[in-house]
Amino acid sequence: MTEFAAETEVVETEAQRQDRARRKAVVQIARRFLTRLGGLARQLQVHADTNNAVQGVLKEVLDDFALLMASNQATVIVFAEGHTFVNGVWVRTTGRAWESAVYLTGALDRRNARGVRFNRGAGPAQILAFTHKLRESAAWREPGEARDEDIGIPGIQLLLKPEDAEENKDRAKFREQASEVFKEALLALDRKAAPVLNVYQRRRQRALVLRLVQMAEETPEDLLILTTVRDATLPLVAHNLMTTILAISLGRLMDLRRRDLVRLGVCALNHNVGEALLPEGLLAMTRKLSANEREELQRHPLMGMRHLLEHYGYDIPIIERALASVEHHIAFDGASGYPELGHGAPHAFARMIAIADMFNALVSERPQRSGFPPDQAMKLVTRKSASLLDPLLVRLFVRMIGRYPPGSLVELDTGEYGLVIGPGAGLEPLTRPRVLLLTDDVGLELEEPVAVDLGERHERRRAWLRTVVRTQDPSNLAAPVSRYLFADRVERRPLKLDIHDEELRARRRTTGDLPRFSQP
Repeated sequence: MTEFAAETEVVETEAQRQDRARRKAVVQIARRFLTRLGGLARQLQVHADTNNAVQGVLKEVLDDFALLMASNQATVIVFAEGHTFVNGVWVRTTGRAWESAVYLTGALDRRNARGVRFNRGAGPAQILAFTHKLRESAAWREPGEARDEDIGIPGIQLLLKPEDAEENKDRAKFREQASEVFKEALLALDRKAAPVLNVYQRRRQRALVLRLVQMAEETPEDLLILTTVRDATLPLVAHNLMTTILAISLGRLMDLRRRDLVRLGVCALNHNVGEALLPEGLLAMTRKLSANEREELQRHPLMGMRHLLEHYGYDIPIIERALASVEHHIAFDGASGYPELGHGAPHAFARMIAIADMFNALVSERPQRSGFPPDQAMKLVTRKSASLLDPLLVRLFVRMIGRYPPGSLVELDTGEYGLVIGPGAGLEPLTRPRVLLLTDDVGLELEEPVAVDLGERHERRRAWLRTVVRTQDPSNLAAPVSRYLFADRVERRPLKLDIHDEELRARRRTTGDLPRFSQP
């Protein structure tokens, strides 16, 4: 019995040794294969297929490919949660192999694939065609074309990720809600209808605000994306709606009750009632206003208050609307702004609306000037917090919007360009927001934008996966920002956020700060 057990143990040990040797050989060949495949892609960026340098690297790729295929019917490469597997063997990628793995992962992600399968039919022409496909990130699939693992190259297929139907359904629901909100706003905030607050119009406004409050509770990020819509043909309607959305979002951050959020939203909708009573051509002037014209424009807060109180009485909801109308241009300290009432700090709702009103006015296109980029508008709002605006509310507003407000166009250190869609989920949500990638690392437009979190870190080292280098003017885009933000997108869940690091969280609890990671 003992001899039989010993013999069995020897056989098992030998099998394990052979398996380890096989895995070690696969790892070595796979590293070379990945490195050379990435090198081939880099060579093809500057050289033609017939170039000697390209042909030399291609020969090395084919040599490694032949070794991988020696005992297999196919070579399967899978990228999962930051790890690389080749023919079922985990490959620890370092150096150039790691760079190639990152490159391949990004290229396949744009096709919504998690890996690739090379069959025995793949030869030099197929490998070259596949490498070209990796670089043609914007042309992998035509809009509306069904997902398919077949990319038209014999012997090579993609391993697709499971489609997340729930996320696509949520995005479609949001686009439908956004469309309905704008239709309701056109009816409730039309220039001619704005001063008319009969029972029917009040109910319509309240229904619109209730919908916005519900969106703020369910999808706050998507609600803020609505504020990126810029329509110069509907300045009063668009501005009042965006100001209302920003004010409701700020109120929600302050944990106001739903009833109070509705009151705040209704006041924000009516804060510019007086502008609808001004001469129609005054707001549309493309030149600088004269002193008399500016004085006329600055009468709109009093005109709005007087109109509301004279025509609709002194009920509490009407008084709140009137206060928002007359006080939203008065400074926080009550010593400046207009009109000069001399009664101290404005109402809390008016102070909140003033911040939302100023920010949206700065980012909006006006007949006399172009809109400011969102990040510059945020800086201007912050500078005004010491004199005109409530500094505490401004701090909360910055916390809600972030250093890079939704709609900001940012350039990343990876070479990618993207639009900010909201604060991130990591330890630094304001400086590391969620971004919708529009291009790949070589500047080619993606077929579908990809949502990523800048709080994501590399799997094996404490370095950010992406970092903002600089901001750009969103008006330089070929299409309105909202067209990208409302379009279908790929949601890429971060594999490793900085907030998942227990050591860092503990350090932050004890020191109150968090040391920055080294940059990649």
